[in-house]
Amino acid sequence: MIRFASAVSALALAVCLPAVAMAQGAPPPQVLVRAGNLFDSAAGRMVGPRDLLIRGERVVEVGQGLTAPEGATVIDLSRCSVIPGMIDGHTHLLLEQPNGQGLSDVAARDQSRDGDVYRALTGAQRARQYLDAGFTAVRDLGNSGRFLDLMLERAINDGRVAGPRIYGSGPGLAPAGGQMEPLAADPHDLVNGEYRIITGADDARAAVRDAIARGADVIKMYPEATPQRTRLSVEEMAAIVAEARRHDIPVAAHATSDASIREAVEAGVTSIEHAYEVSDETLRLMAAKGVWLVPTDPSLEMAMEFTSSWPERPPQEEIDRHLQAGRDRLMRAHRSGVRIALGSDLYLPYAPGRGSGSRATLDGYVEAGLTPAQALQAATWEAGRMLGDDALGVLRPRSWADLVAVDGDPTQGLGPLRTPRLVMKGGEVAAGDAAACSG
Repeated sequence: MIRFASAVSALALAVCLPAVAMAQGAPPPQVLVRAGNLFDSAAGRMVGPRDLLIRGERVVEVGQGLTAPEGATVIDLSRCSVIPGMIDGHTHLLLEQPNGQGLSDVAARDQSRDGDVYRALTGAQRARQYLDAGFTAVRDLGNSGRFLDLMLERAINDGRVAGPRIYGSGPGLAPAGGQMEPLAADPHDLVNGEYRIITGADDARAAVRDAIARGADVIKMYPEATPQRTRLSVEEMAAIVAEARRHDIPVAAHATSDASIREAVEAGVTSIEHAYEVSDETLRLMAAKGVWLVPTDPSLEMAMEFTSSWPERPPQEEIDRHLQAGRDRLMRAHRSGVRIALGSDLYLPYAPGRGSGSRATLDGYVEAGLTPAQALQAATWEAGRMLGDDALGVLRPRSWADLVAVDGDPTQGLGPLRTPRLVMKGGEVAAGDAAACSG
């Protein structure tokens, strides 16, 4: 009996000791990063050599000639440029849609044949691809089953799998039918497996609260849901935005036609996704209301990869001409003063990987007419502000210690982003090493 009591006491002590250590405030690890050239994402320019002192997951000081505190790890990146960890503001980690397949076919595969476990494992693999490519945060916008994106977000936050910070939405709030082709019969309830169908203003408010209760960081809504002809009502959209605002949660609107874009902007959304057909008048309204545009247009390189398996591949000149409408729209928005944030919307199979697709989307922004520095701002400063996290997309005191080291000066051309030398997330090296960057 005495031996049993002693064992219980020893077990209790073992359980309590870590908690006591935490209560005593064991100092977090410190890292001093010496950057050869630092990108100021707010200003959109390189500012020369800078040192970054990191404590735990946060940057605590940025300056020149900083002294490493006793016991700190020093990471020498003096031969490289350092930019904030990049952000893709429109991803679908849990979705892949092969060319020629409808979303109902994809949903049947994901929900029935593969199931949630397989789908989540595949999403984790894609998450790693983003991180390796220098994307330390993503905004994941639906097509992820019943909140699988938020489950993956939790697994990454808990350190179970490696990946970027996920700002997930859960199922998008949509009109009848979601984005699936019209289904006269849906015996397996595929639509409700991927979307939250809205049936009135009160239901819209309830859907927002449910998503937030489950952990959503952003609300995704579909003012329209092509190929369906159904649309959310103005009252439903206003209810979604108002309820999200009550909880300080941003709203992303999938909108492609000028009418639906304008209704969503007037409702007060945070961002418009796609906006394929948008008038200059609506763009001016977006600028006046501070609504971000997330242009999900591929670069020529991506378009060539997407069409490589077509039985009759169009000539490159034709593909390039097809991309011009998206480029023109992006530059019209830019000239109107609309804030631009990067979003790849990559869900087609892409051999180089999801993170490479996000980088290539930035190339498309430069092909449209943005400077490399402006494109980098879209993937850092602007995307961070759009997500509503002031610690994202910037390297300054109290920001997340998320950074990427690359060769050369990426504001003179985005080529260096193809081969990141080191990726750090939350003060820890997540990919690469400093050997190629040390002086």
